[in-house]
Amino acid sequence: MGEQGRRLTYSGKSLLLLVALIAAGFAGNFFSLRLFTGFNFLFGSIAVLLVVRLFGIRWGLVAGLAASAWTVPLYGHPYAVIWLCGEPLFVGWLLHKGKKRNILLYDACYWPLVGVPLVWLFFQHVMHVSVLGTVAAMLTYWVVGITNALVASLLLTYIPRIAPLYGLDMSRTIPIHHLIFNILMAVVLIPSIVVMVIYGKGAENRYLKEMYAGIDDSLKVASYETRLKLRELAAKADGAKPRDAEVAVSLHGILLDARGRQPWRITLVDGAGRIIAGTDSVPGSVSPYDPCRGGSLEQVGENGIYRCMPTADRPVPLLQRMHDATFLRRAPLAGTTWSMAVESPFAPYQRALLHDHIKSLLIVLGLNMFVLVTSLSLSHRLAAPLYRLSQVTTDLPKRLLRENISAWPESMVSEIDQLIGNFKVMSIALSQRFQEITYTNETLEHHVAERTGELTRANEELQKEIAERKTTERQRDHLMVELQKKNKELEGIVYVASHDLRSPLVNVQGFSRKLAKSCAELDEFMAGLALDGAQQARIEPLLRETIPKSLGFITRSIEKMDSLLNGLLRLSRLGRTAICFETLDMHLVMSNIIASVTYQIESAGARVEVAPLLHPCIGDSVQVTQIFSNLLDNALKYRAANRPLVVNIVSEKFAEGVRYCVEDNGIGIPRDQQDKIWEIFHRLNPGETPGEGLGLTMARRIVDRLGGSIWVESEPDVGSRFYVVLPCAPESDGHVTTGA
Repeated sequence: MGEQGRRLTYSGKSLLLLVALIAAGFAGNFFSLRLFTGFNFLFGSIAVLLVVRLFGIRWGLVAGLAASAWTVPLYGHPYAVIWLCGEPLFVGWLLHKGKKRNILLYDACYWPLVGVPLVWLFFQHVMHVSVLGTVAAMLTYWVVGITNALVASLLLTYIPRIAPLYGLDMSRTIPIHHLIFNILMAVVLIPSIVVMVIYGKGAENRYLKEMYAGIDDSLKVASYETRLKLRELAAKADGAKPRDAEVAVSLHGILLDARGRQPWRITLVDGAGRIIAGTDSVPGSVSPYDPCRGGSLEQVGENGIYRCMPTADRPVPLLQRMHDATFLRRAPLAGTTWSMAVESPFAPYQRALLHDHIKSLLIVLGLNMFVLVTSLSLSHRLAAPLYRLSQVTTDLPKRLLRENISAWPESMVSEIDQLIGNFKVMSIALSQRFQEITYTNETLEHHVAERTGELTRANEELQKEIAERKTTERQRDHLMVELQKKNKELEGIVYVASHDLRSPLVNVQGFSRKLAKSCAELDEFMAGLALDGAQQARIEPLLRETIPKSLGFITRSIEKMDSLLNGLLRLSRLGRTAICFETLDMHLVMSNIIASVTYQIESAGARVEVAPLLHPCIGDSVQVTQIFSNLLDNALKYRAANRPLVVNIVSEKFAEGVRYCVEDNGIGIPRDQQDKIWEIFHRLNPGETPGEGLGLTMARRIVDRLGGSIWVESEPDVGSRFYVVLPCAPESDGHVTTGA
């Protein structure tokens, strides 16, 4: 059917739909509706035509073969496969070549042009069926085919609604004349088909009952007349047995009279199964009675009526076999060992039945053709104004800008005519609006031109300002580079200065110790000398108080200077230390920190409490340890003298990271000092508390390098809370090392 006809993507659901339709085609013929013997209403072509429309000719042929396969055992010949498979090929070819998508119209063309001639050819010249049976078969296939095409066409109007469920890429709309055509055909054709089916089934039952009643009447009459004749012959013979020849001749005439003008066969059979007399036997001849020679006998009636169906050595339709079938009933003859059999051929009744069926088919077909032509004409007449209206109103705004529309369609349907009138009014209103819009547009263009000039000037000024800002940003970026260089130079200077200052301190410290040792030796030497009281009073304070006290000041200053130099070295090395990022178990980190200061904690009588749940974070284990070690060390240094120190360590997880809190109940920090504690060498109580004032400075530097933040909340004489925010740990653990 080409790309336009094959509107389907072969997804899993679409293939499932294809298999379901092929199975439905076979089931439609398997569960066909029986009209009468040899004639069935086959529904399989409904699904076959759907496959043709949705999947193309090839799959339609596959569906046709699958559906028509059941007709071989159903009718006793394979020839129905030919015209049942020709139907999807013909309809699919027209769908591919034609512009319309009306499968009902194409199917209505197939049967008179191709299907019916094929049925005539095979029934007449291949299977040698009677003209009456051939005509009935032609009309039956014709009516059934058009009816199934109508049902398939109606189903196709609803498939676009379920198209997304099965991967169908079909248009969601259908032409209105298709819809009107299908509805008109369905309103007339479907009721007539139902009446035809009911009439066909009733006609066969009526003729069968008539035949059964005739067989029973003939059997009763023949049996009664035969018993009377036998009594008459017995009375004439005066007790002697009548001769067989005389009995056969007498009974032959009685059976002929009992049959009358009916095409029946009446036979009198003895107890040994031999013919005594019969309407079709020669009087006096004795032969065995075989009512169904070479055929199959089966009971079909409740009153003992059997049907003899002849067998065929070649494919013969069930219609033809039924034509050659006979119905019989055999009953015992009262008072004897004989039996009476009546046989009736079905051919006369079948001819009458076919006549009735052909009449009903002709009526339905004639009605069908009339409705087909009427539906086509009426649907086009009803749809033509709408189609013309859709053409006129397509791209209506642009057309109204180019021209005035005068060729409006007309319709005899009031609703359609009103719709056309509404479009006329709307087009007039749109024309007026367009004129107003045109005038407004011209005015706006003038204002836009003025405004554009203003914007152009403003844009030039803005571009100038942007250029100036870019120049300022470039200057800032040079300044930033210079600042970074100066910071590196300053770190180098600090490192060199702290390193170089250590040598003089070592010399001062060494000579101080040597001077102290020399003073001790001089004291010993002076003790052995005999000095007067004035000299003794003058020298002893110098050797035992003034000089040792001065040396003590020098030593403490050297130690203080050494501690400051060590802090400067640590601070200068901090920016060059590599960071190894990894997921940290903060319980383990805190345990190690507490273990390292256990002596100080016990000496201070303090208590450190860690929350049961400390969330892990991402950071460098050495530097994170240094952060919390400094915070815990500060808590121990600045504890209150009037209460035991208690330190609480907790954590809380947020979207931006993990926030840790180190809370103590120490002396607290005054509000004016809370920003200064992060400065280098700054201490709250320089004379009372040991330290260099570098711990919090280094803590902030480390936190900044780790991508976190640190701040303090404190109240004097209550305590302090130091907050540290570090990055969250990911789902899977891992680490990466980065340089300074």
